[in-house]
Amino acid sequence: MDNFEFSIQMEKDAEALYRKMAENAPAEGVKKVLLMLAEDEVRHRVAIEQLQKKMAVEPAKGSALDIKTVFDEMKQDSSITDISVDAVDDYEKAVEIEQRGLKFYKEKFEESDDPADKKLFEVLMRQESYHLHTTKNLLDMVRRPEWWVENAEFDPHDSDSY
Repeated sequence: MDNFEFSIQMEKDAEALYRKMAENAPAEGVKKVLLMLAEDEVRHRVAIEQLQKKMAVEPAKGSALDIKTVFDEMKQDSSITDISVDAVDDYEKAVEIEQRGLKFYKEKFEESDDPADKKLFEVLMRQESYHLHTTKNLLDMVRRPEWWVENAEFDPHDSDSY
């Protein structure tokens, strides 16, 4: 499997995980965030496929500000403190996937000499970094819901494209 196919498969796997987690989401706000992450993974996959075909790749608008809004709303949702910790394994897996993706894209960025490739990998690194931050917030929320509601700070750095 070459780097492109590996990257495409990583994005497909992440999308599938987020959609599965959304089906079992304990609260509507969590479901909304997970579906936004799944859609971002679809955009990542399409960007990689475009690069594979050597098409021009432009950074796409991400869901950072939308997710921030949902997190802010969720802090007001009393059902958040009732989230079951049974799903912790899935949330930990999501963090791991984002960590692997970020590491992989950093390596590809450093290896690449092509400016278009570097541009794509730079965008993907920012997006994966943002997703890592998001999944860590979700993990904190399911591990310690009362603490999360009182203390969570979710800041996408005022960017709607990561």
